[in-house]
Amino acid sequence: MLISDAASQETRSEKTESARRRYTSAAMRERRTRIVETAHRLLGEGGVASLTIRRLSEEAGVAQRTIYRLFGDKDGVISATVVDRMIEVREHIARRGLSYSLPVVFEELDWMVSEMERDTSYGRVVVGFVFASEQRELEVSELTSVAHARFMGWLALQQAQGNVRTALDIERVARDHVMHEFLVYRRWALGLSTSEECRLELRASFLSSATLLLTDEPREAYLAELARIHRKLKALTPPGAGPQLREE
Repeated sequence: MLISDAASQETRSEKTESARRRYTSAAMRERRTRIVETAHRLLGEGGVASLTIRRLSEEAGVAQRTIYRLFGDKDGVISATVVDRMIEVREHIARRGLSYSLPVVFEELDWMVSEMERDTSYGRVVVGFVFASEQRELEVSELTSVAHARFMGWLALQQAQGNVRTALDIERVARDHVMHEFLVYRRWALGLSTSEECRLELRASFLSSATLLLTDEPREAYLAELARIHRKLKALTPPGAGPQLREE
């Protein structure tokens, strides 16, 4: 996971949390929602560069001082868009209350791609945060939390069934898997893969990580499924075709 200036991040988080505690009236909550939704749209339209406090103030119809009070600064606003969105995603997943069998994992991965398709421009912006030179620890932590929880949920089910090796550093495998998953998202964000390819690549990535931990028959079953997905991916790529950036 990317690491940012911890002291700066802590200061920003404390400032934002303090503001949230102080401004809790219904009117201020409505303004906060309006600001976050407007910031979400502006980020999707033109990335971080398109989001300024002045423009946000004008388009959200709130005073600049209100934005500073609620979020501290521009980075606080950006963080709020990510945190709020990931809260929505986690709540959606929690409402389903399903155990992470492989079909459930695949269904959730497919849903994540559908969500990126639904909000394509913003999705490309936030996926870029994970790989940006300007490191965003809070945003990266929020964005990767769902993938990590999914992998650990699957792992807990497999451990209960006695299918998991004990000699490996499981947390390291989980962290590596999360970053591999985001590399797949990154390919989609850059236009190097279609949504159909992204879905299959996410499944293949999960299976590849899972086979490191599984034993015996479950591992063989996952390897067979991985081979099947690789065949489907190969069929989607014409011979001699290389990755090409698609025009917007």
